This record gives sequence, C-alpha cells and structure tokens, in this order.
Amino acid sequence: MGDSAALRAAAVVGLVDHAAAPVELSAYDADAVAMRARFDRMSGFVSTAIRTGVVEADDATLERVDDGWHEALFGVTLVEALAVRTAAQLDAAGVRWRLTKGAALAHLDYPQQLALRTFGDVDVVIHPDDWQGALDALFAVGHARPSPELRPGWDVRFGKGATLVDANDLEIDLHLRFAIGRFGVRSHMADLFERQDTIELAGRTIPTLTGPDRLLHACHHLVLGGFSGWRAARDVAQLLLITGVDWRETVAVAQRWGVAAVVAAGITGAWARLGLDVAHPAHDWAVDHPIGRRDERAIEVFSSQRPFRHQALTAVGALSPTRIPTYLWMLTVPARDARHGRSIGQHLRDRVGDVTRRRR
Repeated sequence: MGDSAALRAAAVVGLVDHAAAPVELSAYDADAVAMRARFDRMSGFVSTAIRTGVVEADDATLERVDDGWHEALFGVTLVEALAVRTAAQLDAAGVRWRLTKGAALAHLDYPQQLALRTFGDVDVVIHPDDWQGALDALFAVGHARPSPELRPGWDVRFGKGATLVDANDLEIDLHLRFAIGRFGVRSHMADLFERQDTIELAGRTIPTLTGPDRLLHACHHLVLGGFSGWRAARDVAQLLLITGVDWRETVAVAQRWGVAAVVAAGITGAWARLGLDVAHPAHDWAVDHPIGRRDERAIEVFSSQRPFRHQALTAVGALSPTRIPTYLWMLTVPARDARHGRSIGQHLRDRVGDVTRRRR
C-alpha cells in the first residue's frame, strides 16, 4: 500500500541513503499517512521526507503533517518540563532511577534530528529496592495511579511497573521491568544501575540508561511493547547504525538474563519493518541466533496483541515451581480495587470466560 511505502521511506530519513525513486503519496493515501504519523509520533520524519523529496505529496498533505508535528513538539516541551520536576522529586527522595525511551533516545541518539524524535510521556526505570519510595515521592506532589496494583507486592515481585498521571493528565511510566510475562520475570533490573549516561535538561543533570541498555529496552519495546510502530523499529536501527552502541554488551546482558531471543527478534524485526539492506554484525548475529520454541511462542502472544493476562501467563514456564502458585493467585484473584469493585466470584467467572474464548 502507498501509505506503508511512504511511512517506511519517512522512517529511514537520515538513517540510510535514499537512492531509490521518490515515493508518490496519492490523495487516497494521504489521510492515512497523516493520521498514522500523528499516532506514531512520526510527523516530523514524514514532513522532512516530503520537504526533501523522499516522499512526493501535495501542499495540503504537508500542511496536515506539519500540524501534527507542531502539536507533538508542543507536547515535548510539556513532557520535558515534567521530566525535570520528576528528577527533582526522585532525587530529593534518594531514589535510584534512570530516564529511558523517548527523551533519553531523542537527546542521546538523535543529535542531528532532535526535533524529529518526539515523545509523549516520561519513562523512568526505578531500582527495585526504591519502588515504594518512588511512588511515595510522586504521590506526595499530586500524581495519581489510575490502574491500581493487582495485589500488594505484585509490582516488585512480578510486575512491569505503573503509569502515573499529573493534574494535567501528563503520564510518567515507571518501569520495574521492560515487559510483563516470560521475559520480564527473567530480568535482573538492578544490573542497570551499575552504569549510566546523562543528559542536561533545564540545567539539571538527568541520569539515563547507557547505550547498550537503551538498545535492550528498545528491542523489548519493539517486540513486546504492543502497538509498536515505525518509530520503535527506527529506534533499534538508530542505536545500531547511528549511535553505534556496543551491541555485544547488549547481547551479553540479554544472555545473562535469558532474553537474547527478544534482542534477536528486535533487530531482525527492525530490519524487516524498515526494509533495510544494510550489513551490520548485530543483524548477522540476530539472523543466526536460534530462538527456542517456548520463547517463540511467548513472543507470538505479544506480537498478536493478546490480552494482558495471556501475556502475563507466558511467565509461568520461566518461574521456579515455588513461585508459580503465588504468581497465579495474584494474577487470577487481584485485590478489589484492581477488580473494579467486582466480587471474587464475578471476577473468576470472567477469567474462566477468557480461558474458554482463548481455546476456541
């Protein structure tokens, strides 16, 4: 389809040489491209592709895309201000944390395209020992948690993290793990706090994940993140082809954690999604890396956008036998707040219905 061709061409702007003929964007596809670019926060890349002739489109389409880009840039200013406030609150509470994803990638990995790599929330990795301290610090200044913890202790023992919102509905995603399920429970997130990079925002030094760890997170987001778009694929390729991170360190960490399948799938997935014909040793490794049947099945659960509990159940085979009963109890019988006021009986009937529908 023309919309996919145009988005793919835009997604590799500045990443590879455009020797191919320009992609002609028809009026029929223009609306879909503008909408998808806004949804994926790719409007800056699409605008640049049109202005440089990589994508051919009319003035009306360019104006629509630019509107989405300007809206995204305004959002970035709000999110960066939130990141600075969050940094002050977490530092004052003595919390160990690292900025990741959007703002960290934009400032460290898109130095020539900073205005193009927009983002819509603050993503922070919290040291597992400081989880409650981080929540307390942010609750104290008015942040709320719309989706409660499944059961007391779920977050630190098994969860991915929590999303908090401020009074203006801006989001802070607090990460305890890069994913739920099989690959999340295998991680050893405290390892990430032995090292850091930094960026400067409003005169404040912000700690971030290092390049290899940003690549590890980017692969998790692309493969397991849900609704991963063109930008998620671009981030993986950007880290390898432009930043030139030490991908071997990423692989070493992934192998220690037992999540090398996610890194391999992330790299091959990025190359395939972007249509890259670029030789790179990380891609060679990823192509040759064998992915076991159980890992492959777990990845498929995420790539097919299965519901939360189906994704969470992929963890069972990765847990020790002594942890499985607790995991299943917490997952199956959440606290009343997480059941949205339903009784345990109503909740269990719903869960049985989920399983029945899944087997059809």
